[in-house]
Order: sequence, then C-alpha cells, then structure tokens
Amino acid sequence: MAANTGRTNAKHITVMLDNAAGTLTDISAYVDDIGSVGLEYETADVTAFSDGVTNITIGRPSAPLTLSGPWDTVMHVQAIAVNGQAAKILSLDIKIGVRQAWDTEPQFGLSQSATSGYLMHDYQVTDNGERWSAQLNVFGPTAPAWGTSAET
Repeated sequence: MAANTGRTNAKHITVMLDNAAGTLTDISAYVDDIGSVGLEYETADVTAFSDGVTNITIGRPSAPLTLSGPWDTVMHVQAIAVNGQAAKILSLDIKIGVRQAWDTEPQFGLSQSATSGYLMHDYQVTDNGERWSAQLNVFGPTAPAWGTSAET
C-alpha cells in the first residue's frame, strides 16, 4: 500500500496561517483542534405538495474555521496582531498528510489576494488562560478549496 493512501493520524496534519507580516507560518505546534474543515452550503427547501421527498436547492458556501490549542505566547502574539484587522487578509493552508508528513495528499485552504482570504474575527483566551481559540471566516469572492498543492 502506498504511503499516501488509507487512514491517517492527527500528527500528520499541518496548519499554516499568515502572520502579521504576511508570511505563511506553520502554527501546528500551537493547534490541537481544527474543528470541521470544508465548505458548508446554504440550502433552501423547494418541496412542492406533490413531491415524494423533500427537495432543496444549494446556494453559496461558507467555510468558517475554529482553531484552538494550548495557550502559548508565540501564538498569542500572532493572533492579536491579525485578529479583527480588516486589512489583514490571511492565507490559510491545512495539509493532511496520509500516514506520513504531507506531500501531495489532501489540502484545504486559500491563498490571499488583494480581494480574498481569511479574516480572524474572534480570538479568545479561555479556561483560566490555559487555552486559546480563534474563529476565521472567508473574505471576498473566492472560496477556499480542497486540492493537493500548497497555498502561498
């Protein structure tokens, strides 16, 4: 069986996020929970009286992310520098290595541009200062996507 097929372990997940200077930085050492990753589509019920099953249409997606981990001064400095700063459009790259460090396996993310990226809008320190969490949402017309090439 090839190394990049099959099941994996969280130790092979890499989380990268821009820092305040705009450099994509590996923050995996400070993250222990990435929540759900992917696109969530809004739906509308379009079922008619004569339909045998419920029918829906699919609208635009959203891709909210909640990252969290044990509190650390390195992550704290990075998070407060970008939290709530509308001018800070962030690249985000979540690489999921399969049975090894990431090579060309599944990857989810978005490379920043002048009009698209992620914004961190909710950074909190919780549990008596022992943990941090941050909420990120997409900004602009480009949706993040699954792929096999690293974001920039």
